[in-house]
Order: sequence, then structure tokens, then C-alpha cells
Amino acid sequence: MTRNLLRTIIIFLLLCANSVQAKEIRQSSYLELGVTASTLIHPSIGYWWGPFGIRFTGMYLHEDHHEYHMNFGFALSESKDVQHSINLLTSRVVASDPGADYRYAATGIAYGLNYKGFFLEIGLARPWRDDIGNLASDSFVPCGYWGYIYRFKS
Repeated sequence: MTRNLLRTIIIFLLLCANSVQAKEIRQSSYLELGVTASTLIHPSIGYWWGPFGIRFTGMYLHEDHHEYHMNFGFALSESKDVQHSINLLTSRVVASDPGADYRYAATGIAYGLNYKGFFLEIGLARPWRDDIGNLASDSFVPCGYWGYIYRFKS
């Protein structure tokens, strides 16, 4: 399952990178604000210094449903409309879906695409804390989110 997911992610990344080209433009720094979703809809705030950036995303809904993400990113290519980045992320997720509850923390790597504000990040993370124990057999879990993030670039 993990191997098939990894193959799917690699194919997706290659297709995205080839279809949406971005010329290299180095900005000094800029702020980004947005709304993203994974298991919850939550605010996002980030700041980029040249090719390096940091982003905080998350929301506390109640004790049994909240999530937080922190990303350290590197822009592979960037233009006014498009940014391709690779991100080291750490997440804390407390959620449930039909048949399972989740309460874990994980760290991983993800590819990010921001095209005119529309944002998609997808990757794999390794759980390093599992409070319930239902991820014991999973070496990696899929991670990522999507939404709209406006980059305040000049």
C-alpha cells in the first residue's frame, strides 16, 4: 500500500512539475496568508526569505478534533504566479473517520504547489507519537492539505 502510494505521488509530482513551469525569481521576503483544509478547514500563515520559508497551519475545534502543521520549505522554482517547493513538515493530528480514531504526531516530507494562490501539498510522514496505537503497523502516513494561500509579493 505504501509503495503504491509513493509511486502515485512521484507520478503526480512529475506531471505537475512538467505542466506548470515557473521561472526563477528571487524575492527578498514576503508574507503569505490563507485558508487550507485536510481534516479541518483552518487558517495558514507563512513567511518566505528568498527560497526558504516557514508556514504554520492549524485549528483547535475541540478535544477530539484538532490538528496543527509546521512546515519548513525550500522553493525549487518560483515566479509571480507559481511556486514549486519541497517541505519538511511536522504535524499533530487528532481526528476520526468512519471506523477509526487518530491521535498522532508525524514528521515527513511533502511537495507543495501554489498556482495563483490555489495550493496543494502532498507527501508522506512517519508517525513518531501514536497515542491510540492504531498506526503501529504503518511506517508512513499520507499527509498534506489543499486550499488558497495568497502570497504578498511585490
